[in-house]
Amino acid sequence: MGKLSTRAMRPNIFKRVREITLNGNIEFTVNLPGPPAYYKIANWDKKIKDQRWMIPDWILSQRDFDMLDMDNQIDYLKQVTYHRINGYWFYNHGNIEYLTGDHFFYLSFWRIDGIVPYWKDSDSVFFYVERHCQMLDSCLGWMQVTNRRDGKTGKATSIIYNRITLSYDANGGIQSKTNKDASMIFKKMVKSWQKLPDYLKPEDSGDTNPSSALKFEEPAKRSTKGGKKIYKEVLNSMIDYKPSVENAYDGNKLKYYYDDEYGKTTEVDVNERWQVVKECLVQGKNIVGKSLHTTTAEEMEDKGGAAAKDMWDDSNILESEVQGREFTVSGLLRWFKPATHGLEGFIDNYGYSVVEDPKRPVVGIDGKKIEIGSLTYINRRRKGLSGNKLAGEKRKYPLTIDEAFIEEGKLSPFDIIKLNDQISYNGTLNNKVIQGNFVWIDRHNLEVGWQPSVHGRWKVLWMPVVDDRNKTIQTSRGLKPRNFDKFVAGCDPFDHKFTTDNKKSNGASYVYRKLDPFDQEHSDTFVCEYVNRPATPDMFYEDIARQCIFYGCELLCENNKIGLINWFENNGYGGYLMDRPDFTHTDYSRKRQKEKGIPMNSEAVRQRAIEVTESFVYANTGYDFENDFYGKVFFNDLLKCWIKFNPQKWTDYDEFVAAALCLFGKERYVRKKTKKSTRSVGRFIKTYNRRSGFK
Repeated sequence: MGKLSTRAMRPNIFKRVREITLNGNIEFTVNLPGPPAYYKIANWDKKIKDQRWMIPDWILSQRDFDMLDMDNQIDYLKQVTYHRINGYWFYNHGNIEYLTGDHFFYLSFWRIDGIVPYWKDSDSVFFYVERHCQMLDSCLGWMQVTNRRDGKTGKATSIIYNRITLSYDANGGIQSKTNKDASMIFKKMVKSWQKLPDYLKPEDSGDTNPSSALKFEEPAKRSTKGGKKIYKEVLNSMIDYKPSVENAYDGNKLKYYYDDEYGKTTEVDVNERWQVVKECLVQGKNIVGKSLHTTTAEEMEDKGGAAAKDMWDDSNILESEVQGREFTVSGLLRWFKPATHGLEGFIDNYGYSVVEDPKRPVVGIDGKKIEIGSLTYINRRRKGLSGNKLAGEKRKYPLTIDEAFIEEGKLSPFDIIKLNDQISYNGTLNNKVIQGNFVWIDRHNLEVGWQPSVHGRWKVLWMPVVDDRNKTIQTSRGLKPRNFDKFVAGCDPFDHKFTTDNKKSNGASYVYRKLDPFDQEHSDTFVCEYVNRPATPDMFYEDIARQCIFYGCELLCENNKIGLINWFENNGYGGYLMDRPDFTHTDYSRKRQKEKGIPMNSEAVRQRAIEVTESFVYANTGYDFENDFYGKVFFNDLLKCWIKFNPQKWTDYDEFVAAALCLFGKERYVRKKTKKSTRSVGRFIKTYNRRSGFK
């Protein structure tokens, strides 16, 4: 027996409570069982340098199993089953490590493409979260986002097989981004099943290579005349896969459900599909099944990635606690594994992740030397990249959940990295934007109030004090807004046309607060957002009127759709309509255009809109490393619209048009006095400084 350290002989050093964190915050904790006496922990009698995971030597091949008598076979199967349920303990380089029951089965018996999996620390966390969800009565499962080549499919198929084959009358289901992908996962599971020893294969239907379902039931038999069938004790359980459509499992009862690559699913909204599947996991108020949802961050499709992000946000346990919910909106927990952990080529000989640069080279699990940590490797891959190339690299090897869901704008002319940085920064702020509705207090006297509502049509960053609201000026031509020098609104009205993806377009409007030297934190930025489609155009027009009256600002709108302009003038609000800014005119348009607003179907105007937006995005979003400040654009829908913007498909980007009109409008009075100015359209005073705050 090798000499043991005092540390190795003290099971009480095992950390039973593990913190699952996201962006530095503890989302939830996992409670693990206490270890047994040290001499009951595998490898206790080995030297520390020789302690590592190895398949227990008592695990039998099918041949050795067959050589046992019946009683010993039963005892052996009881021992295997115990560990498949309760787990296994071993010393690893002086550390006590715990394998959950699913993890033990995975490492001891499961084969992936004929290869035996090895133990690594990141996999242990994966299985700890899985065990935690199994033990929570209020939890329907969990979701994971990780980097590619993480082995998630192998772990998931191992879990579903282990669970279903330990249960009677249990069904397991598999879906993926397409029917073909689900079929491939099922085939991989079948290959792993085929390599299992027979003593881990319950009685099945007799198909040695099932194509759609693995059924643990008695094979079909023909009855003979006067004969009688003899039935064996079988599980009557099954594992199958189905197409990606949302109602594929409708009406089924599931013990375990695996959703593969939910972030790449485009054939159906994964949120809607989950609403169907979750009913398969409950019976009344009781949860009778669990689920696992995994996806790689790389190459998430636009539609699938957005739906996946919604589902991820709905799985925030911290938010559910704040709002007093019994559990999360989705019924799921979530876990993000940074690419630095468990990255191939950066795992030492004992299975631990080498994240930081080692003081001296260490031997990897593959026998190769590891001279740098995974973090250095990932940062080197990013060096010299920018724009969409950098965004794609971050999604391939994400260090944070924000990088995993980073938006890609393959055709956008705007700075993608700055926009994504701004979205990430916004996620660190609490209650920066409020939601509600502008409502009439006194319509006759043009008095509008604010009514907070979680279902409100407006999102507001800042609003004027009471005395500065509803300000008007009486002129010979009627009422005009008094705060024209403080605010400007831009609007892209909707008509009854459909966008290129066959959806009705929204009406969009923004209010921009011009620079106030005495309140730079809440000025020179967008302060109000409206992206909605009421039942009728008139309802939309009235919404925009209330918004403009409340802020006391002029409105610059797209005049290709004349309905809004006509409604404003017919209802006495014509004074709120802005003339086309002079600097946006061409010699041709200056002579001929007399109506309010600006035509956005003009190629010259469209190009100008892109230019002013590009300038604004570069100067006013994201993190400025040189000056150490963040931008002040806090409306994520607008930021995402800029990311996805395609100059060839304007009808899909209502937010872009409305915001560009604001940027046009805010320069109207300035440019008349400074025609020769070379000042960037989007330039504004520095925003947030991490050392000194706003300045």
